[in-house]
Amino acid sequence: MKKYHVQNYIRWKEDMAAAIKRLPDKPYHELSRDQLITRFLPLVENLARKFSTAQQASGVMSIMDILQEGNLGLCAGVDRIKWDTILNAENQEKTMKSFLSKRIKGAIRRGIDTN
Repeated sequence: MKKYHVQNYIRWKEDMAAAIKRLPDKPYHELSRDQLITRFLPLVENLARKFSTAQQASGVMSIMDILQEGNLGLCAGVDRIKWDTILNAENQEKTMKSFLSKRIKGAIRRGIDTN
């Protein structure tokens, strides 16, 4: 991870892990907006790490910038969730992850294109 602020990234990961441990164990539709965002932060990190090693983003944005764009996409995605579709799905977690990952990837791509 050269050219990245490793200390900031490590601190972010520790804060994220601590926040996820504090979440209640409830179904998705009973969680608040902030709790849903916190629950899916590891998805943002996973996608951001994939984009940070990609050729198109390697010299343009740091990992923290990509994480920030992904978090904005996650917030927008959580606001647009259609709960009737999620609740009627066979695998609710898979449906939520695929829906939110599309929004996160789009936000990261837009951030890379603008930079």
